Amino acid sequence: MQIRCQHCHRPFGVGREFVVEVLDEMKAQDLGYHTFVCPHCGKNNRSSKAELMRAAPDWGKAEKPKEA
Repeated sequence: MQIRCQHCHRPFGVGREFVVEVLDEMKAQDLGYHTFVCPHCGKNNRSSKAELMRAAPDWGKAEKPKEA
């Protein structure tokens, strides 16, 4: 997932595995957004749950328990 910093406007990447971990954490804590820190300028950038879901579309399917 590519995120463009809202302050310095430089892009930075976030791995799919990390996005899945963030979505799991957001679900556990019932959050609506996650804050990423720009590696270039160090400022915070908010990403909504909907944006993160677009980066990991099969995340919700993996969460459902499998029936025997």
